Amino acid sequence: MLVGYVTVLLGAVPDRGFPLKSELPWFLAATAVCGLFWILASVLVRMQRRARLRRKTWRRRYEPWPEPPRSRALCWVLGFGIALTSAAALTQGVGPDGAEGKWLSEVSRAGGHTRELRVAKVVGQPETTGARTDDVEEFSSTIVVTVPFDSGPRQVTVEGVRTQGELAQGRTIELLYAPSRPDLGVRPPVDKDISSTVGRLIALPLIWILTLTAGLSTAVAMHRREAAVAQTRRFEPWVHLPAALLLVCGALLVVPLLTGFPDTGTGWSLAIGSALTPWLALAWVARTG
Repeated sequence: MLVGYVTVLLGAVPDRGFPLKSELPWFLAATAVCGLFWILASVLVRMQRRARLRRKTWRRRYEPWPEPPRSRALCWVLGFGIALTSAAALTQGVGPDGAEGKWLSEVSRAGGHTRELRVAKVVGQPETTGARTDDVEEFSSTIVVTVPFDSGPRQVTVEGVRTQGELAQGRTIELLYAPSRPDLGVRPPVDKDISSTVGRLIALPLIWILTLTAGLSTAVAMHRREAAVAQTRRFEPWVHLPAALLLVCGALLVVPLLTGFPDTGTGWSLAIGSALTPWLALAWVARTG
């Protein structure tokens, strides 16, 4: 359970460029291995119990299972754990996707950062985007800047630089690049992008509000059925194996989001599908357990 919680918490970190993201598939695999060991250990216990009962006289071959110990803490751990698992899956759908997401990830891994650079030249005429902020019109420009890469300064052309008002030569502008990787180029920082702003200011807070609400509600419901929760600690094949299969399906759905950057529609479809599987598994256990 500890390995699973670590995996979920790392997955819930709202940063697609976080270095440990590439390691999350290994954490998922470790969680699956721990779950498999629990299943195997439970099966061995059942087999040993059956063998022991066979050696008894026929009148004493029935022996009820001992009552599992109850734990209030387990109810809260499971309740919030299920909600956090869904949150971790949904978080993978937030942020830049596709080629833009891949570029940001590579820049982040290369130690990229945002710096103010001076505009050496404005190429062509800045075009208006139609947006206005505080009655100031927004423009999109193509500019040339001198970038101090580790290998030496280079002049780089950057397209699609959005600013309030027209850019002029000599003005400074914030740009994102990796000093050690000139081949990655230079782009405007992601926090200037509307999709990133929507994800950071709307999607992520909404995910966490829903997570805390669902986690609290589930934990309270489990606390009220503490005896039933305790019973689920004992492995029953018809209860736990289908639930485990659902969780494995959810993990497989989220793997493409951890190893690559699919387009927005595909990414959210995978994230939502993965986020539903913990609740489907819970519903199955509650119905059959």
